[in-house]
Amino acid sequence: MVQDVECYPEYQKLEGFLKCILRILKLSFKPWTLLRGYEKFILVLIYNIYSLISAVFTLVYFEQNLMAILLRIMVIAGFIEVLIKSLVIIMQTNKLKILFLFIEEIHQIHEFDLITDSAKFYMKHLKRSLGLIKIILRILFLGMLMASVAMTFYIFYTDSMALAVPGVFPSANSSLFYQHVHQCICFQISTVIISMSDTVIIIIGFYFIAVLNIFQDIIQHIKKFNSRNKEGVLIQLYKFHCNILEKFNIFSEVFYYFIAVQIAASAIFILCVFFLVLSEKSFIPLFVLVHGQFAVICIFGELIYSKTERLSTELYLTNWYELGSKEQKILLMMMFMSQKTIGLKAAGMYDINLTMFIEVVKAGVSFLTILYTLA
Repeated sequence: MVQDVECYPEYQKLEGFLKCILRILKLSFKPWTLLRGYEKFILVLIYNIYSLISAVFTLVYFEQNLMAILLRIMVIAGFIEVLIKSLVIIMQTNKLKILFLFIEEIHQIHEFDLITDSAKFYMKHLKRSLGLIKIILRILFLGMLMASVAMTFYIFYTDSMALAVPGVFPSANSSLFYQHVHQCICFQISTVIISMSDTVIIIIGFYFIAVLNIFQDIIQHIKKFNSRNKEGVLIQLYKFHCNILEKFNIFSEVFYYFIAVQIAASAIFILCVFFLVLSEKSFIPLFVLVHGQFAVICIFGELIYSKTERLSTELYLTNWYELGSKEQKILLMMMFMSQKTIGLKAAGMYDINLTMFIEVVKAGVSFLTILYTLA
């Protein structure tokens, strides 16, 4: 028996929003054939390459002090992050469609005849994830807006330069007003692009947590199986488990470079922003945003790892001893697959979890003390 979850219409609106983001990033709202499909990279490449040139030009040719250098390094790291994140989203459109389809299928409840109240598992966790996603996105958009406005205010107020027009060299008598307008426009565009890119991974990522919660709840209720068709239900669970692992592998492939650049950029930001926020209170929104972004990705990695790590234990705690030999073999295969926990890794090497968050923040504090000795 198949039915739609009650919150499915809300997810459809969310998915429509995501697809709109992809069309904007790819410029696919208007069909182009001039460059044989490469036109989807034009907007992102032109803007980000121009911004990087502008940031490097400012770092090299404009007046420098420790605070200005740190700010410009952060700007360069930020534009590299924007470039790689937006390119990842554009290049992996087909695989993203597979993940969207997977989430749609999860919203169609496949009622297990032998598990009582299985529909409640879907409704509870999908509703919770949808509500959590909405809260996180509101905080993200508000935080990025506040950080962008605060940085723009600081630049205008102190007459600082973080993103000059390339080729326009500093002059003692020239007005910086048009330079400030240029910086403001670039920062706002970057804020929009990075917000759209982060929205994609947040929505897909937290739905994966919902799927793992659903699967875990079904395992915990395995004792309520009807004795006549246990093998059929276990086969369904085995297929469900394989589907989850397959889709998470796709998720890891799609967001491999996305997550790597997020971790690298966050580490650079945290190392620099401690000094900036203690020197100028206008950077408080940026300080909160940087730590919030990094914390969300680390918490997500921690949740994925902890939930998949517990699956093997949950399978072992079932009444497997009451099952027949065929059912026990299916359960054993699921336990074997659960032995290898899945999780996020930065550049395929470093586990992304709360330990990483704590270590990077500690490194930021240590780097702050070094900067104060040099200042």
